[in-house]
Amino acid sequence: MTLTAYGPLCTEFYEITKPLDGDYPDIPYYIRHLSSIGGRILEAMVGTGRLLIPLLEAGINVEGIDSSTDMLAACRKHCTDRNLNPVLHQGCVENLDIPGKFSAIAVSFGSFMLLEKRTAAVAALQAFARHLEPQGRIFIDLELPIEDFKTENLLKQRSPINCPDGSTILLQSTSRIDWLNQLNTTVIRYEKWKEGKLVATELQNFPLHWFGRDEFIMCLRENGYQDITLCANYTDGLQPSSYKDTLCFSAVLA
Repeated sequence: MTLTAYGPLCTEFYEITKPLDGDYPDIPYYIRHLSSIGGRILEAMVGTGRLLIPLLEAGINVEGIDSSTDMLAACRKHCTDRNLNPVLHQGCVENLDIPGKFSAIAVSFGSFMLLEKRTAAVAALQAFARHLEPQGRIFIDLELPIEDFKTENLLKQRSPINCPDGSTILLQSTSRIDWLNQLNTTVIRYEKWKEGKLVATELQNFPLHWFGRDEFIMCLRENGYQDITLCANYTDGLQPSSYKDTLCFSAVLA
C-alpha cells in the first residue's frame, strides 16, 4: 500500500475530527490580524477550508493553496455550499509559483511543520518572500510534538470514528523520532468498515518537523524577514511560557 500525505480516507477523517463549525482559537486571531492588513491574502496549506471559509465570510480577500487534491476538492465543495467562490491553487508551498503578489501569507495550526526537511522549510520561506509585496507579512504557527515524544515506537489505536454514511473509521499509528534532524514521523493506517466489511484502507505519512523558538526567529531573519513578533496560543501580547504553548510568529518582509 502506497504512503500518502492527505488522501481521500485521511481527508474524510479530517473532516469529521476537525469540522468547519468547530471552535478554533486561530480563527478570531487571523480575522483580527488579516482584516487590518487588507489586500490580497494567501492561506498556504489550506486543507478543507477550516480557516479559509471564516476569513472569506469576514470579507477578507483570501486565496488558498494545498498540495492535496482531495483536501482541495473538499474545500471547494464547502465553499460552493456556502455560495463562496475563492481562488484555490494546487501545489507545494516550497515550490510556490502563483502570479502576482500578496499582502500577507498565513500558515496556521502547525501545518508548516508538515514540511519534512529543513531545506523544504527554508525553500517555503524564500518562496513566500518572492510572493510578498514590499513590507508584506507572514504568519506561521508552530508547536512541539510533545505527546509523540512520549510514545515513540508504540502502536497507538484511536477510538472508532463514526461516519455520516453509517461506516466507521479505525486508526492505528506508530511514530519514530529523528532527534538530530528534529523530525517526528508518524505512519497512520486508516481502515473504513461498513456492515462488517472492510471497504477502504489508506496509509498516511505524517511528518512533523519542529523548530525551537529562537531557532525559528534566526531562520526568519536569515531568509529576509524583520520586525518579528511572537505570542502564545493566538493571544496577542502573551509570551510563551511552556513547551505546550502554540508559538505564533509574525514577520515583515525586509
